Amino acid sequence: MHIVDTILMFTDLCTGSRIPTLRGARAAAAEQDLQVQVVELARVQVPIPKTLAFWKPVGCLIEGSSHIKPTSPLLKRLPIVHIDPNARILATQPAFTVSNDNAGLAEKALKVLLRCGCDHFAFVGWTRDVNWSTARYEAFKTTLDALGKSCTALLDPWTLGNAADFISRLRPWLRRLPLPCGILAANDDIASVVLDACRAANLNVPDDIAVIGVDDQPSICESTKPSLSSVRPDFERAGHLAVDLLVQRLANPDLSASHLVYPLAGVTIRQSTRRLAQKNPKILAALELIRRQAVNGLKAANVVKALGMSERLAETQFKAATGRRITEEITEVRLTRVLELLRQPRQDISAIAHLSGWRSDVYLKRLFKARFGVTMREWRKRHA
Repeated sequence: MHIVDTILMFTDLCTGSRIPTLRGARAAAAEQDLQVQVVELARVQVPIPKTLAFWKPVGCLIEGSSHIKPTSPLLKRLPIVHIDPNARILATQPAFTVSNDNAGLAEKALKVLLRCGCDHFAFVGWTRDVNWSTARYEAFKTTLDALGKSCTALLDPWTLGNAADFISRLRPWLRRLPLPCGILAANDDIASVVLDACRAANLNVPDDIAVIGVDDQPSICESTKPSLSSVRPDFERAGHLAVDLLVQRLANPDLSASHLVYPLAGVTIRQSTRRLAQKNPKILAALELIRRQAVNGLKAANVVKALGMSERLAETQFKAATGRRITEEITEVRLTRVLELLRQPRQDISAIAHLSGWRSDVYLKRLFKARFGVTMREWRKRHA
């Protein structure tokens, strides 16, 4: 019987963004004939030494866990790679890390908020106790500083799990912000509560306050009122990079500490940052239809039908509100999907046209070359 070596992945809870990270880690481990076993420290009551004795791992991944103390023997006994690490742990030792591209995240979020017409900016964090929230704020502030703009921040807004307390604190804070204001929230959970607080404070989203989150979790972003725009880090890539780095450590115990950055997968624009030149609920609904269905073969005729008006009137109102024709908007959504798929190294290029809503692979190749000046294969190589 073949025995497969085990990597333990310690995390607080395997939910949300942790799931694609685990998926990437397991895919990378399988390529090396390894397996990944998750240890959820918020749920497991077994002491770490007993867990190690049972699984006998060759190495460990630690994903931003606040449950592991800097003095833990785990940090000294085995090769470890940290994913979005806890700053208190990193302060005690040289470390191998895989972290989010916070600078790219901040730039991407700011571009969305600027296109939304915001003149002022703010950040709402998770808590000062987690490194990733503070790092996102610092990157956002640095990006704004470079443009000569300031950032109002609420970095430690709530008692975890107490949304009512959070909203009661947010309402007066939001009312003091200069308008129109663009808010980057530390993640989608925080952003969803910001939207609730805006509604409680009688502030219109996105006209008064535009909001963008991070993680792009559909279960949150599609259910908020209005739907939530969000930046999507490539968490699956994070898991893959972490395992690759751990394998390098196993092969070379004298390897110097190193820091890798995993990229962004994209950004999804929803209603919380979609300010129209002309307010029109029907056009907003049409934009949502295009965003959801463009990659499923949606046609301009389907959008016109949903608008319930003549083709000429639909095109006139749509362009007046958005600056684009209906077909142009469908094309932009599809091309965004194409770029996301090209960033996935295992995605077969020949299947991308179908997965993005086009029937013709030849048509997409011509369109892509005309738009970006290179072939899809060349684009992938440049952005690997």
